[in-house]
Amino acid sequence: MHKPSVSQLVYSALYPKPRPNDPMNFGSHITRNLVPEVRAETSRFYGTLDCIEAQYPGLDYSFPPHRMRLGRFYHHSKLFRAFDDLGLTEDEIASLCRWEGTRSAKERYEREERVRVRDTTADGIFISSPTIPPSILVHRWSEEESLPTLQSAPLAHNVEPHGSDSVQSDTTAEESSEDELEESVGFALNQHLLEATAARERGADVPLDDVWEQWLKDAIERGSYEDILHTIREGSVDFSRAFTSPTSIYGNNSAGARQVGPRLMPAPNTALASGFDVSDPSVGPSPNPR
Repeated sequence: MHKPSVSQLVYSALYPKPRPNDPMNFGSHITRNLVPEVRAETSRFYGTLDCIEAQYPGLDYSFPPHRMRLGRFYHHSKLFRAFDDLGLTEDEIASLCRWEGTRSAKERYEREERVRVRDTTADGIFISSPTIPPSILVHRWSEEESLPTLQSAPLAHNVEPHGSDSVQSDTTAEESSEDELEESVGFALNQHLLEATAARERGADVPLDDVWEQWLKDAIERGSYEDILHTIREGSVDFSRAFTSPTSIYGNNSAGARQVGPRLMPAPNTALASGFDVSDPSVGPSPNPR
């Protein structure tokens, strides 16, 4: 069994199922379809046929510019597609394409006439310089290089969590401790003054002790004498809320004494000397002698 020729392969690719009106073989396909398209292209490209190149254009079916010129026609477009599908080489294409206007016809004329027909297809077309593809510059980092250090701005102050709550709790604890100290010491002083007042009411000569003298001295220095008298007249003898500072009375000379805010306390000796009666708060205020 012989291998099919190139013309038979191309015809089978162009007409896999030929119809009655299709060409019977590749030769009839050339005469009926390909040669008329070559003449039309030659007339379109050169105009008149008064030059040798127009009579022998030398169309090469492997040359891309000639393929571009002929590829605008229907049958030549199908022919080039069949060449590519079959994978024909340039020699196989050259041995097949030997009709009017092809390269083989031009070479035969040049051998016979001993002239050279110049191809002007590429005239006026300049080969452009290759474009530079886009590129990027990549800097490879090595361990020897040190990275720049970012210096952050120093903070204005260190923010402690729950700062306001802790300060408020400390202030509340301090005030509560001061109130407890005042109440404990003030209660003892209250009892002391009540006992001395009751003894004076019974006619006993009770001299002023050091605590009374110190208290009276502090009251005079503060200039709160009128407030003390007003407190006594109103019958308020809550000495735990009316004295200056329990520590200033009992421990004024102590170096570790703690100072508390100013308080007012009535002077029992001054009240008695003025004719006022300071009685037990549980009994109620005594009537004003005035």
